[in-house]
Amino acid sequence: MKTHQKLSIVSLLVLGVLAAGLSAKPASAQDIEGKFTLPTATRWEMATLPAGDYSFKLDKAKAYGMIAVYRGERPVAFVMPQAFGDRTSDRSEMVLVGGAVRELTPPQHWVTLIFSDHNLRQRHAPKQIELAQTIPVTAGGAAGR
Repeated sequence: MKTHQKLSIVSLLVLGVLAAGLSAKPASAQDIEGKFTLPTATRWEMATLPAGDYSFKLDKAKAYGMIAVYRGERPVAFVMPQAFGDRTSDRSEMVLVGGAVRELTPPQHWVTLIFSDHNLRQRHAPKQIELAQTIPVTAGGAAGR
């Protein structure tokens, strides 16, 4: 009987350690946070963000790469990149084209996130040359999240 009790206790301890290990995030999968300031109203996927200061949080542990965008402490948008590209510079930046976010290279991240242009009014209009604007992105996010 005592052997059965010891085996049950050891089994429970092993299961507890396995469950704790599987539920913990690995150290390399920490969230990425950044801050940026939009000089004018900007489209980011389906959201339109007024000019101002923002922060974002990207959970690296989630495969789909959902980005939460905050104004102060309040979430104002959730966006998902359409594609991923190689990081081509050391700068952390956001690229705006035609008033819309097209790329985001977060701080301390190895990839550039690429977003689609959801401006439905211009889908059938002739393509025009649009100048890109870069916005610096700094590390860190809003406190309290």
